[in-house]
Amino acid sequence: MTTTTTIKSILSAIESVDAKKENLRKAFEDLQSHSSSLASFTLQWKDLEDHFDSIKKSIEVRFKELESIQLKEVKEEPKEVVTMKIESNSTNSSNLHPAMKSLCSKMDGMGLRSYILNNRKELDSIKSEIGFALQSASDPAKLVLDSMKGFYGLNSNKGDKDGEIASLRRTCLLLLEQLFAISSKISISKAIKEKAQKLAVEWKGKVSKTGGENNPLEPLALLQLLAAYGLVSSFNVDELLDLAVSIARRKQAVDLVRSLGIAEKIPDLIQKLTSNGKQLEAVKFVYAFELVDKFPPVPLLKDYFKQSKKVAQDIRNKGNHSIQSLNEATAKELAAVRAIIKCIEEHKLESEYPRGILDKRVEQLEKQKADRKRTATSSTPADKRQQQSGNKRPRPEATRIVSAPSVPQTHMQPVSSVLDRFPPYISSSTQYGLVGTTPTVDPYMTGAVGPYGLVANPVRSYGFSPPRSHLYSSESHLTAGLYDRPMNYGAHGMLPPPHHSSFYPQ
Repeated sequence: MTTTTTIKSILSAIESVDAKKENLRKAFEDLQSHSSSLASFTLQWKDLEDHFDSIKKSIEVRFKELESIQLKEVKEEPKEVVTMKIESNSTNSSNLHPAMKSLCSKMDGMGLRSYILNNRKELDSIKSEIGFALQSASDPAKLVLDSMKGFYGLNSNKGDKDGEIASLRRTCLLLLEQLFAISSKISISKAIKEKAQKLAVEWKGKVSKTGGENNPLEPLALLQLLAAYGLVSSFNVDELLDLAVSIARRKQAVDLVRSLGIAEKIPDLIQKLTSNGKQLEAVKFVYAFELVDKFPPVPLLKDYFKQSKKVAQDIRNKGNHSIQSLNEATAKELAAVRAIIKCIEEHKLESEYPRGILDKRVEQLEKQKADRKRTATSSTPADKRQQQSGNKRPRPEATRIVSAPSVPQTHMQPVSSVLDRFPPYISSSTQYGLVGTTPTVDPYMTGAVGPYGLVANPVRSYGFSPPRSHLYSSESHLTAGLYDRPMNYGAHGMLPPPHHSSFYPQ
């Protein structure tokens, strides 16, 4: 394999990183939606993204080394050979997806969108060809506008959280971006502009209802629609700034805002970002539009650090300091502090904002996270359930109901034989027609035996009030069924419950 071929394959692999990272992000968001059932789930997308970026930078460094080797080889080759290679590469660059060019020639906007959706795995090569394909259409602006149908589908209640809808919206966004990229080479008719403006007004109403923060693809697509069709002047500047605030953290935010042609309003945008707790995004715009003197970045970063602690504390308080809320608070604060450190490194601010306090805070948060993880691992299942429910006091176990002893009902029995079954309560006295032997005093009752065979001070060990004396029927023969009935303690004519009776609720 030649060096040129190797470099092409490496370059292709590097370009595919963003698409693969996007696929991983979708899978991660889907997993994160179930994180409420996982108390120890503290991983943030920012952690994965940072890891990806570090790997990509490492690969790019190695790639540049390889590229320098190729340049040496090129210098040694004859001019004619180099020219032939360049022409060969440019000829083959637009022949990977002929179907896409055919759809554009036929002005099939919906077909073009479906083709891109169905071939998302080849997104990198598709991106490089869409611009060429669009120029083969008789009216590229109309073609792209037609492909926007269904951006707000009937089943879009979940918005960007619905994977299918999110993929459709990203495809629409890609087409708008590519249309803007070739806008200097095409003309847009007045009729198409009017249709685009009508669509923009419709989208604007839906973005304000759904909230751009929760569905960032919506304001992103709206701003891109305004840029691609030159409709910025028909919108209020404050409305544009509000939309820009909601998409400020996106990778393409700076370029998109710049394409809107509102550079003189960037100071207002930075003020809005700061007042909305988006100091990191504000710093990004400060550097992009060279406003460091007017908006010193270090105070903004310090404010963000202070705010990250407050946000974390609010999460803990709201979650009643449950394990889940503690994990969430730690994860959010960790992500914020690491983002501040990254910003300091990127813009070389170490001399103005020493990292010592930030590094120490990261160490503290990491230790807290590790301690909780160890505790969660060693806890019993019951402990884990209690921790996840907000450390609420567990409910006491209900006492099992044990039914009163029953007497077989095969035949009538003498009162004495029946009463022998309830010795603590029945006396041998016969003045009420009761016959039997002197019973043994219940070991759970204290005091002397009263005139009717009942203990004078029958206070049980479980602390109930003393029962009243009860008069029993003077009938000489009673059916056993009488004693099978539930005995309500304290009711007139009823026996007090035995120690293992059904008095206790289940």
